[in-house]
Amino acid sequence: MVLRFGSNSRKGVLTLPNLKRAPIVLSILLFLFWILFTGRLEWPSLALGLAISIIVTSLTWRIFLPSIHEAPVHVAPPLHFRLREAAVFFPLYAWDILKATAQVAFLALSPKIRLMPGIVKVETRLKSKTTLVILANQITLTPGTLTVDVDAAHHHLFVHSLNLRTLDECTVCKEVGQLEERLRRLME
Repeated sequence: MVLRFGSNSRKGVLTLPNLKRAPIVLSILLFLFWILFTGRLEWPSLALGLAISIIVTSLTWRIFLPSIHEAPVHVAPPLHFRLREAAVFFPLYAWDILKATAQVAFLALSPKIRLMPGIVKVETRLKSKTTLVILANQITLTPGTLTVDVDAAHHHLFVHSLNLRTLDECTVCKEVGQLEERLRRLME
């Protein structure tokens, strides 16, 4: 499903007239995540989860999409978010974080710490500067890597890697490229 303004009534596209239902869907999804993460089905827990889901939706919904009265039909939202791709993107990103965490823990716990830190220039093909910044933030959230600079004009990232012995320049570019491709499918 793609969130998009306009008169396009293709299947799987959330258009402006259907935008009224989207906060309800978001509240339901948040409530389901509440049940999944707490694992409790008692009434007080369910009531608290439902209340928190509604409060979070009401506080954040207008930040991500303007209300129906504020947005003209011809203006597109700043980002497109494909829900089907999110179902693939977030588990793979969580797996990347777990792998990187294990690698950093192994480095920290090894008897001889032989690090070779370095900065790698990564060229991206992302169209949106917002998506580029999101990619930079995701690289920074991954243990062992840090985005130290973003060249938004040329769409380059400068990524600091904790150990270029295990993650050489080609590997860093390849892994960032995989993350970039998943992010492009998710948002562009």
